[in-house]
Parts: sequence; C-alpha cells; structure tokens
Amino acid sequence: MLIKLITYAGLFSLILLATGCVSQTPLPTVEPSPEVEVEVDRQLDGDTVALAWSYQADNPINDTPMRVGDVVIAAPVGGPLLALDVNTGELRWQYAPPGKLWERSYASDGQRVFVGTEGGQLFALNVENGEVVWHKDLGINVQIGPYIVADVLYAPTTYVGPGLKAKPDGKARLFALLTTDGSEIWSFETDNYILQTPFYDNNRLYVAGSYSDPSIEVDEGGPMRMYALSAQDGSPQWVYESEDGFVKAVYATNKAITYIAYQDFVSGLDAQNGNLLWRKDTGNWVPSLSGTDDTLYFGSANTVVHALDMNTGETLWQYNIGGGSFNYLLGTPVREADKLYFLTQKGGIIALNAADGTLQWQIETGITGSRDGLSVSDGWIFIGDGEGNVYGFTNIDK
Repeated sequence: MLIKLITYAGLFSLILLATGCVSQTPLPTVEPSPEVEVEVDRQLDGDTVALAWSYQADNPINDTPMRVGDVVIAAPVGGPLLALDVNTGELRWQYAPPGKLWERSYASDGQRVFVGTEGGQLFALNVENGEVVWHKDLGINVQIGPYIVADVLYAPTTYVGPGLKAKPDGKARLFALLTTDGSEIWSFETDNYILQTPFYDNNRLYVAGSYSDPSIEVDEGGPMRMYALSAQDGSPQWVYESEDGFVKAVYATNKAITYIAYQDFVSGLDAQNGNLLWRKDTGNWVPSLSGTDDTLYFGSANTVVHALDMNTGETLWQYNIGGGSFNYLLGTPVREADKLYFLTQKGGIIALNAADGTLQWQIETGITGSRDGLSVSDGWIFIGDGEGNVYGFTNIDK
C-alpha cells in the first residue's frame, strides 16, 4: 500500500487469551509488498525546493495527499476523491460516491485506490481513470485507511467516529479482502468499537482500538486493546490491554511493537507475547509515529522530534524544532533514504539526517493551516491544508 498537556500514568494489564470471533477462509503465507513505491532518482535539496503547483479543492484536506504512480490522491471533506497530475497539479479524474466520502479512509496498491463511504461501503477504483472496479457492502464503516499486503487488503472498521451515530457497545471487525475483486478471505470480530489502520510484520497483523468499560475510571485516556492476529487466517495470537486511550498509530518489527495513544506515553511490547517491554514519557501530545527497521520516529507538542530504539525505548537522538512554543511536528515524520522529513505547525519543511538528527535543510512554505503532515515521493513533497489547498513541492531545477 501506499500505504493526533500534561502526562498521566496508566495501569496496564496483559491478557493472553483473545476473545474475538473469526470467520475465515485460510490465506496462504505472503510477504509484504512495499507501500506504493517509486524509484527514487532525485534527492530533495533545500536550496532548490520550491512550490511547483497548487490545487484548490474547496473543502478542507484532513489527510495527507498520497502519490500513486503519476497521480496524487487527495480527499477533501465530503468528497469527491481527487486524482491530480504529479507534475502539474491538474485534475486527472474525480470520484463522487453515492454517499458521503470518509476523507481519511483511502489507500492504494498501485493499481487501484480503495476508499470507504458512509453506510459501510468500500469502493475500489481504477487509478488510471477513477472508474469503479468493485464495490463491497461491509455493513460497518471504514473511516481509516486500510493496510495492503501483496493482493490482500486489511480493512479496519468502526462504530464510533466523525459523522457517525456512536455505538460504543459495538464490536468492530477487521476484514481481509482480495484487492482484485473484494471477496472476503476472513474477518475477525474484536471487542473494540474502533480500529486504527493495522500494521503488518512477519505474517502477523497488529490491530488496536478503544472499547467501553464503565468500571474503569481514568482522568485521561481510557481502555484500549491491541490484538496480534495471524495474517493467514485471522486467528488471535495474543491481546494486550491498557488505559492509554484512543490509539493513533502502531509500528512493528519481528521483535517489538510500538504504539502511541491519547496519553502522553509511547510504549513497546514484545512481538511474541505482548508483554510490556518499556514505556516512555513523550513530554507532550504526539500526533502519530513512524518507524524504519528498529528506529522509531515521532514529534511531540513541546517542539521536540525524537528517535528511539524501539526494542529498548532508549533515546537515539532528539531535535528541537525551535521557532516558538507551538511550532511542533504535524502528522507523521517520513523517512526516505537517509533523511527524515516533516512539516511543522508554522509551515516549515525540515529534513534531518535520519541517523543522528542533524539538520540537513529547512524551508518556510507559509502554509499554516495544514491539519496533517506531508508525504514524500521521488523528489516531490505533497501537503494539504484546512482551506482545501493541495500543494506540490519539488526541486526547481528538476
């Protein structure tokens, strides 16, 4: 494929028996396909990076635009889904679904773009022209982007979210579907009411979400649960619970899983059994996280960017963005080759050395209304903002 204060302590417990319900057709063991990859033949240089084009989509862009081949996919609030030319920003096609588009629900395998709409509908579109390839009624809404491995799409669902009538006692389901025709391979019913995009590693899926438990009283956060599932058939391997609240992002390797949730902590779990390995105070609110190999990257609202060893929680380096108290990192930091890229709240694009956190370059874009971060692909940077603008930056001498 391609593929948001003060600190509070939480009480953790480990549950080694999953209670979900699985319906399944066994899936052969597969190796992960990369997130829509484009061969990197141009390096971004801060001396020549500049705005190449912009497109006005009329409604806010809440999720980072995503490159798929020679188009950039963006989803303004309410739709339609847009495909813009990478080089010019011109509209190539758009798709207005029968119902409301969930603007954070899209993903791609390089040939198709998958997007969720109200009423529990999931559509697969031809990336070349936006035509519907297949459509499936899941009966429960997909409001967050699916995760794609080879020819399998793992679609998370929710009963709680923007524009939905909350059903906190609902049990959200993870679907494994064939990307080619949408046929169901297996599905797993969790005891959570909301699921985030799952993460795949070593033929295992890690699926996290919140759930309702009136007996648990916390000042901040709330009950959350993470399942480790077999990617082959959806069978549960272990489940972990804590009171960290709404889960924002998960990253995993064959040794450890890390996640960030509502509380101001980042945690590492043992991939084999779900035992807590470490828990670290982030210093402030964190929007998301990302990882490469055994290194975890995230930024907190105290303007500090962190790199941690995900097996131990040890700090490898820190970088202070500067520029004022609220100039924090937006969205997810993106690693490409040896650099780590991110967008700041005040519109700065910053590139750091991913190994040691030293500043490589920085430019000011003037974009101060972005609601998420940036994406990076083959010499291009893409950003969306709250006023409906989509921006494409690249080297002016490309």
